[in-house]
Amino acid sequence: MCGIVGIVQQRETKIGKDIIEALTRLEYRGYDSVGIASITDGKVKITKDEGKISEVAERIDVDGIRGKIAIGHTRWATHGPPSKENAHPHIDCNGEISVIHNGIIENFQVLKEELLQQGHVFQSETDTEIIPHMIEQLIKKQNLSLQEAVIQTAKRLEGTFAICVVSSLEPDKIFCAKRDSPLVIGINSDRMFCASDIPAFLTHTRKVVLLHDDEFVTISSDGYEILDFNTKKKITRKPYIVSWKPEMAQKGGFPHFMLKEIHEQPSSLADYIRIEQPSRTSIAEKIYNAEKVFLLAAGTAHYSTLTGEHLIRKYAKKPATSIIASEYEEISSIVDENTVILPVSQSGETMDTIMAVKHARNLGATVLSAVNVIGSTITRHSDEVLYLYAGPEIGVAATKTYTAQTLSMWDIGIELGKISGELNDNEYDEARKIYRNIPNVVRQTIVRNESRANHISSWFAKKTSGYYLAKGLHNQTAKEGALKMKEIAYIHTEAYPAGESKHGPIALLEEDYPIVFVTPNDRTHKRIIGNIMEMKARGATAIAIIEEGDKDIEALCKWKLEVPKGYSEMMSTIPYVVPCQLLAYYTAMRKGCEIDTPKHLSKSVTVL
Repeated sequence: MCGIVGIVQQRETKIGKDIIEALTRLEYRGYDSVGIASITDGKVKITKDEGKISEVAERIDVDGIRGKIAIGHTRWATHGPPSKENAHPHIDCNGEISVIHNGIIENFQVLKEELLQQGHVFQSETDTEIIPHMIEQLIKKQNLSLQEAVIQTAKRLEGTFAICVVSSLEPDKIFCAKRDSPLVIGINSDRMFCASDIPAFLTHTRKVVLLHDDEFVTISSDGYEILDFNTKKKITRKPYIVSWKPEMAQKGGFPHFMLKEIHEQPSSLADYIRIEQPSRTSIAEKIYNAEKVFLLAAGTAHYSTLTGEHLIRKYAKKPATSIIASEYEEISSIVDENTVILPVSQSGETMDTIMAVKHARNLGATVLSAVNVIGSTITRHSDEVLYLYAGPEIGVAATKTYTAQTLSMWDIGIELGKISGELNDNEYDEARKIYRNIPNVVRQTIVRNESRANHISSWFAKKTSGYYLAKGLHNQTAKEGALKMKEIAYIHTEAYPAGESKHGPIALLEEDYPIVFVTPNDRTHKRIIGNIMEMKARGATAIAIIEEGDKDIEALCKWKLEVPKGYSEMMSTIPYVVPCQLLAYYTAMRKGCEIDTPKHLSKSVTVL
């Protein structure tokens, strides 16, 4: 996820300053490099560098970027680490066509190879850089207009994209095309905007036009023209007036980043699935051939590794152990060259995990990581990396990065099942079918449970403590649910294996005591019914996260949250955690808590 913006206006100004201000309002979409392309004295001028917007703005002469037209980009790396070379905008061989892009081009390797054979020279590792070269090639070889070349290029791209093009060939226009990635137009009396999100220009105008998939737009200072880039048919779409305040707009209309990020999970999971990562197979092979496997993580990420631990034991028949990174010292004496260390991290900068990884490497261990931030410290100390592609996460309490981490564990686990023979060809194909449908299942789960979670939260917000109980693999889900309630609603909730609750926790039960049961329709289903009845007999109020249509458990509980049928086994730890996220969020909101920045917590712990 990146932030893009374009401005075209009637008079020349210090347009670089306006681009930087707009990008700053999009920095939640990406913050590892920044760049601007402007048309100055009839030529394309590119200014870019690695770093956050404020850092780059101090190093470059923003006031010196003058003109009537410019595009800007703030990057979240997906192809190639953060660097000046990989920063957008990118340009063609002749220095005439510049492009910014938000999204992922799935077929860029094939297209890049074609361009290399035709003599094009590339300066970066990004997927985006193919776009200006493709446009250049079409103009040169087929004598197309710039507009037609951009349209033909967009039609060949596979994946997700919102692209903005400026060129000295037509220095008064911005050409844009989109598929799946967001792109909006802002209309003012003397200037026009395009951007990946409304807050980029909301201080200048509230008049907005939303672009749809497979649409192309030409923007000039006088207005805009929209086409369907497949049929070339003109589209008339009137602007509407946005009522949001700028701060609310940054959150996409949601009151908090956390809720926005809960709702982003279908798209972030789809991004991970969409990108074919060869490291998946090689990581699974290295795990299968290792003698010992230790999964390292901290906080929420640790709970995601419990899925990995389970699947490695199940499919590879290996002794796999999930270790909290700060406790690595307890197993360090048995780490050697026959050991795989699998760190899982959102930031890639968690100090406990970094120190453990460095120590394990010194002992000859193989390091295979799952990380969200490309080029982070943990990735640089890894032999293989599986990137999560969840995009920036602003809320301190992890949501979409947790489900992405858990998805990566299932991805590796399914591949292990194929390698070991524990999954035959039909079973493997069925597992991959379920895997590919997870974004849709999570979307359905959010829709079904949001109002229910909001309703239950009015009761839960009055409580001071509670339990989350589960069996088997879903002890992980219970732990993550309890952690979320602690982190943002400040209610002391603890997770236990349901059968273990009789050994101590049951002593705290009193009338109307809250217990959330995670109850998928799997091999543990019959046994957890008895646990629910035990707790109810002692006054507890039961909330159950059930599979759709589970009347047996629904009859025992005061409230239900439900997951679509068919996802209680394979991939189950992803959809079953979503109701926990929603319940914690709405409970915190009822209490008036600082949801995005809970007290005493930070997004990445970079000290020991």
